[in-house]
Amino acid sequence: MKRFYLFLVLAMVAVAPRLSAQSLEFSGETYHRTYAGYNIVNLNWNKSGDVNSTLFPLTKGFTLGHLESAKLFDLSFPLLVEYGVSLQYNTGNEIEFPIGASSEASSEYRVNTLAMNVPVHAALNLKLNKVSINPYLGVNFRINLLGNQTTTNKLGNTTTTTKVRLFDDSDEKGAAGDAAWERFQTGLSYGVAVSYSRYTFGIGFISDLMPIVDWDDDYTAKMSMTTISLGYAF
Repeated sequence: MKRFYLFLVLAMVAVAPRLSAQSLEFSGETYHRTYAGYNIVNLNWNKSGDVNSTLFPLTKGFTLGHLESAKLFDLSFPLLVEYGVSLQYNTGNEIEFPIGASSEASSEYRVNTLAMNVPVHAALNLKLNKVSINPYLGVNFRINLLGNQTTTNKLGNTTTTTKVRLFDDSDEKGAAGDAAWERFQTGLSYGVAVSYSRYTFGIGFISDLMPIVDWDDDYTAKMSMTTISLGYAF
């Protein structure tokens, strides 16, 4: 599905110069927008995916960010550079009922993470009457600020809870230690935003090039994410 959307973006850019200048044209106008989005998150494990997706069920979240744009070069068509910053909160939970155990026994796994993203994109600004279309392609830099995995085990009326700080590689109590997740990732970032007046609808994709989990060759995971956003241009 991601390759399909990328194909649509690239096809639109390739076809645009062939369209009538009265219908669709390149614009050198820059834009500045603040946006909020809903994240669909996937951890892509290289092995033992079923087990790890249960223990670390990172599936959804929210993003709040701001983008600036500037003209990059004085070319025959105006290529823009997009850059900005966003805060990204992702979460997920999974409840497991052990096979053969009492019907009153269960284990719930919950993951919460907070990260800062810095995207840098090459972008175009295409005008169709009062509508602006901004396809983009670039890189995303992520710094993971906080992360917790909470495990809640229930057996009858007894409940025990354990919390692990996922990005803490220290020897302190509650830290993940040698099993800590990686704090920094870079990834491929691409998508398109469509604006009418000052309001913007966007769909974007991030596919990490660096693993967020890198325990050994048997247990690594890279994160991919789709964000559907609404924004306002200033």
